[in-house]
Amino acid sequence: MTAPRPRPPGQDPGAVTPRDRSTPSSLSVLVPSRWDLWTLRPRALAYVLVVDTLALAAIVAGFLWRPSTAHDWVVGGLLFLGAAVHAEAARHIERIRISRTDRPFIDLKSMWTFAGLLLMHLGPALVLVTVTFAYWWIRNEQHPPPHRWIFSWATVVLGTGAAALVLVNVDKQELLTAASGPTGLVLIAGAAVARWTVNHGLVVGIILLLSSSPSVRRHLASPSDTLLGLGALALGAALAVLAAASPWLVPILLVPVIMLHRGVLVDQFRQAARTDPKTGLANGAAWAEIAEKELVRARRIGSGLAVLMVDLDNFKAVNDAHGHLAGDEVLRAVAATLAAEVRAYDAVGRFGGEEFVVLLAGADTAGAARTADRLRLKIRAIDLTVPGVGGPSRIHGLTASVGCVASPTAAGTVDELVGAADGALYEAKRAGRDRVVTAPPA
Repeated sequence: MTAPRPRPPGQDPGAVTPRDRSTPSSLSVLVPSRWDLWTLRPRALAYVLVVDTLALAAIVAGFLWRPSTAHDWVVGGLLFLGAAVHAEAARHIERIRISRTDRPFIDLKSMWTFAGLLLMHLGPALVLVTVTFAYWWIRNEQHPPPHRWIFSWATVVLGTGAAALVLVNVDKQELLTAASGPTGLVLIAGAAVARWTVNHGLVVGIILLLSSSPSVRRHLASPSDTLLGLGALALGAALAVLAAASPWLVPILLVPVIMLHRGVLVDQFRQAARTDPKTGLANGAAWAEIAEKELVRARRIGSGLAVLMVDLDNFKAVNDAHGHLAGDEVLRAVAATLAAEVRAYDAVGRFGGEEFVVLLAGADTAGAARTADRLRLKIRAIDLTVPGVGGPSRIHGLTASVGCVASPTAAGTVDELVGAADGALYEAKRAGRDRVVTAPPA
């Protein structure tokens, strides 16, 4: 896992990682003193260094715990060969997957390193994780910054170490045979969950330290991503069982794994078509679809709903003063704030430019106005430090104007509600900005 920015970047041959699209321009990134690691907030920097140090200690402890054997290295070499073939076969698919979503990246090649844990002693298993990461960094066309690669590696090493603790004093040869019975299933499942939990938890930890949004829920992997990550580990268990019984059948597993890659890609294309790429919120079309369904539901149960239009005041001045990349960071911070401040069953979307739209289920005029004012104040409280050509700069004191309309009987169409909220937003702008204006109930 790499040391991320607030937005999850990059990829990870282990399990879960933040995303990073940065592309170093020269080999100067190999010089540790030039890494932007040292520009992190003190708590985030300490967190990264502690995780990296613990990972190194885990490798040393792994070899001290149980000495490696020649069999370990033969198995490790074969698993690395399989991981390399897998990586090359899926390389084009993975490149598209990385560019299509800003969610934490779930890498299906973790099956090889988890199989290594079940087939080898801990020390060689952690070496397999390390060389797999090294191969990934060399073959990655973008060459992610080394300190982010090291952090990503460290989280997987510690996750693998946690899984090994579940299997302490377990005969691994018996574990992979029918003789282990239901106990074997429980132990392997426990090891997979431990690996996933530690890896994912460390990723979420650094994202929270760097993010402007304190919401843990926002940064957790989605249920489908969680199942995908655990599914990759389950394939690792199947790979270990197959390798223990008949190693020559292992290549057969590559066929379903590549097909699984393609299936995930189709789902990501579908998700990308509904998501705003800058903020991760629903785009206009997806939000309108959600709002239409909620409107039908509200009419059926006899409840109301409300629509808010939120527009950042003088946003062009932010872009002019700090640059468009800083402006994008502001949009992401506002999006995270809005998503964190509404209920799970409300809907937030990016309407376009610096304008956002919020659907509040079951809200009346007074409740919608209170929510709108709370969102306005939360946006004003945003305090960001963003990188710039002349060095980091601080952005704070943002203001927003909000137009609000409620429909107690869920009358009208989505377009009519949005139009009414937009008209109220225009009145808020004309009245001096940084305020909420409520339209008459629809």
